[in-house]
Amino acid sequence: MDESPLYSTTESRTDWRQARRTAFAQEIAAAFTQRPTDLLPFEEVRQRLQLRNARYLGLQDVPIDQIVGSVDRYEDFTRAFFPRHESMGSRWQRVNQLVSSSTGLSPVELYKVGEVYFVRDGNHRVSVARQHNAPSVQAYVYEYTARVPISSDTDINDLLIKAAHAEFVQRTNIDRLCPDVRIELTSPDGYEELLFEIEGFRQIISNIDEREVSFDEAVSLWCEMRYSPIVDIIEDRDMMRDFPNRTEADLYLWLRRSQEELDVRYGKQHQLEETADRLTRMFGEKLPFLRAIREGITRLAGGVGELGGRLVESIKPDTSKEALAISRAQMDFVCVGARPAPPLRFRGTTQTEWATWQVDFRERLWETLGVGPRPLPPYTLDDLAPEIQESEMIGDVRRELVWIRVEPKLYVPLYVFVPQDTTGPRPAIVVFPGHGTINQTAGIEKSYQRGNALELARAGYITMTMELRGFGLLGTIGHLRIDAAARLLGRTWYGLLVHDALRAIDYLTTRPEVFPTRIGATGIGAGGALTMYVAALDERIQVALVNGYLSKYIVDCLHTDHCPCNDIPGLRSYADMGDVASLIAPRPVLFVNGARDPLGNPSARESFSIVNQVYRIIGAYNRARLIEPETLKHYYDNQLAIGWFRQWLRPDVVRPRSVRPVSP
Repeated sequence: MDESPLYSTTESRTDWRQARRTAFAQEIAAAFTQRPTDLLPFEEVRQRLQLRNARYLGLQDVPIDQIVGSVDRYEDFTRAFFPRHESMGSRWQRVNQLVSSSTGLSPVELYKVGEVYFVRDGNHRVSVARQHNAPSVQAYVYEYTARVPISSDTDINDLLIKAAHAEFVQRTNIDRLCPDVRIELTSPDGYEELLFEIEGFRQIISNIDEREVSFDEAVSLWCEMRYSPIVDIIEDRDMMRDFPNRTEADLYLWLRRSQEELDVRYGKQHQLEETADRLTRMFGEKLPFLRAIREGITRLAGGVGELGGRLVESIKPDTSKEALAISRAQMDFVCVGARPAPPLRFRGTTQTEWATWQVDFRERLWETLGVGPRPLPPYTLDDLAPEIQESEMIGDVRRELVWIRVEPKLYVPLYVFVPQDTTGPRPAIVVFPGHGTINQTAGIEKSYQRGNALELARAGYITMTMELRGFGLLGTIGHLRIDAAARLLGRTWYGLLVHDALRAIDYLTTRPEVFPTRIGATGIGAGGALTMYVAALDERIQVALVNGYLSKYIVDCLHTDHCPCNDIPGLRSYADMGDVASLIAPRPVLFVNGARDPLGNPSARESFSIVNQVYRIIGAYNRARLIEPETLKHYYDNQLAIGWFRQWLRPDVVRPRSVRPVSP
């Protein structure tokens, strides 16, 4: 314990003020130099690196520069151990007086991991020693053996990357199987994506050779046939010169993602050489100065990971550090609640386990959303009582305004689009508006929805777009008021919309122009959310495209432009968005998140990895995709949608009723 009966002196107070000024200056400087400014939390390091069984090394002199973290005071000091909070002053000054006393500073206790150290006891003593420019401190040292090297410059993000890399190497044995291949990424989630790609490649080779290819063999073949040829293209075009802060593996993933986007968008295979040249022309430049400043300010705001960043964004921007700490403390329950994996996440390894999980989870989701009685018997044409209010030609597409009954006293308006040359049943697509109206999806009003129902009809599909309660022709009462009242009765606005959507699909299947077993669904924002929920609960939706929505529930709810209608009470206590999206399996689903969408966030890829894992286990790895177009903001991408639905929503592409499970 850092305790002393001594009282503060003028000299000690002077040292304290200087230490506080140094802390502030270092945090400002670190924001722009991109050097780590936070201490590493030992418990997270221990868990991430799976540290076990410390051994005692005895009393040693330890260089202060190699002390990079703390067990329980990592938020109280900067990376250089200067104090961050005024409230620490009294204790810090008492410890400081020990330097000039006859007793001096007693040894601290440290954990050693690799070449760096974490304070177990004696944080204030280390801080005072730093203030007095001591090169080292005496410490009782306990050592943990780590498989990942940690340097004094390592920050928490570096740690996550190193841990992910170590796990990737352990799971693939790539260092042994492909010793000439060096894969290092600057983002931890990329390793999971590479694992999925290798597994997908294994399944392809197994189908081609009509034999079970081992994972080790697949790794070797993937390195030879997939990874190395693309790295050769990167080297031939000297792409690393234009992307100085990236690795070859980063560019490999970027090329693969971009090629996937182009293939879906244009419906044909693109040469990787063309993709590489295109990306270099568009994005091959160093980090602009203004962007570097913005990123520096973001780092200065604090918060490790995206959840921490969103917590900071949700707090008043011009509060003091003390007020910021209070706000963070009030929201700490969010971090604690979001940390463990949700209890209903799929953890099985077989198709049978997946089928059981899917049934149970659907029941729970239906109840949480408050859709209504289950099962919900379909409405007949008499029940729906459709009334066509107007019909007119929009170029070569007929647009009908139809009202259908979804509840005994409620009629909901739909626009139905039918291509003029329709002579027999066609595939149909349900287009859900976001926070907007069917006039926007119909192209009558300009909006971020970009007339998607009309554009998909011009591409040859029957389309139907449904007005959402609280908007447009149903806007006599706001959707948030509807949502608030629904929650009092154990229901939600989204649950009501799912109910309406199921009735609308009932109506769509009665139309003679519609192929009733070939129906897709899509939407952006709230329309993307509704697409996800409806496809998760109703298998009549055979293909889905979710634009501008995939995220994580808690991260999303802390966005400054977030609408509370998206916060389903109790849902995150047992599942996250990736789990809900996994219910769509094994049907094809595309998630589109624009890289420049202000409502978008990096957690989309983390959620998608949950989806991908389910699709991989049930042998449907190629039916789920996440595309993040570099230039896409928050608007609907009609071109990608048309390409995706043309790939899957055709009469000659039939979803198999069962899929062959693969070995984990």
